[in-house]
Amino acid sequence: MEEEISVDELAREMAAVFGTKEYQITIDSFREILYIRIKGLSSFTDDKINELASPLLDEIESDFEEIILLDLD
Repeated sequence: MEEEISVDELAREMAAVFGTKEYQITIDSFREILYIRIKGLSSFTDDKINELASPLLDEIESDFEEIILLDLD
């Protein structure tokens, strides 16, 4: 069952998946892309990021065409 959550809730939960509370949200409403920058994300491999993020992304309902995770410098 898909669950509708706010962008901030999604970003907070996604940051928690990667063991941090530091994140930043950017929305490109024209292209319907949500960017979530997460502190320390660059320390994970792409495969590990997909493994950790997929369960959360699979269970949410989103109005965005794409959700992109980036490292927060």
